[in-house]
Amino acid sequence: MPLNHVSRYSELTDYQYMALGKVVVEWANIEFLLGVLLGRLLATPEFLARTYTESMAAVRLQDAITQAIEIHKVRYRCKLIPKDHLIEIAAINSSVVSLRISRNKIAHYCWSRSSDDEMFGTKFAGGVPTSKSERRNCGMLRLSDLSSLHRDACLVVDRLNTVISALPSFEEEQLLALLSESSSEER
Repeated sequence: MPLNHVSRYSELTDYQYMALGKVVVEWANIEFLLGVLLGRLLATPEFLARTYTESMAAVRLQDAITQAIEIHKVRYRCKLIPKDHLIEIAAINSSVVSLRISRNKIAHYCWSRSSDDEMFGTKFAGGVPTSKSERRNCGMLRLSDLSSLHRDACLVVDRLNTVISALPSFEEEQLLALLSESSSEER
């Protein structure tokens, strides 16, 4: 039985559930925007890019973004996307790593109330416990930790929105117009 269902004293408070939910919602925004960002870096219309990025885990999106940054620097010599934008994208991508680790902990641990301000979480991992696995497989969160994570995630969302809006976009209408022009020329 999950920890928070053992007794009414271990059940999370509504405020704890809300604090966890706020972080999870902002993380969903970050994952969506990472996909949009990758699409822009790959000069792909957003809807088409979603078919590719939708099934990618955040870590894969981040790896692909890192590779795209390098391609823009080395192969395209920052002619399509200015170097300062690429530097900002790399910085955002780095800041997402710690948020992703925290989000994974929040999403994959079973949480119970220690107090109205603190929660205990565990993965219920199998195997023979070691001191390292014990540290890795359980943890504590305070409401202030969740508030800080939420604030940090909101800042990343704002930064992603800003950098995405500064990047060139390739709209479906442009693609369709190019396709119709090339098919007219072939006739």
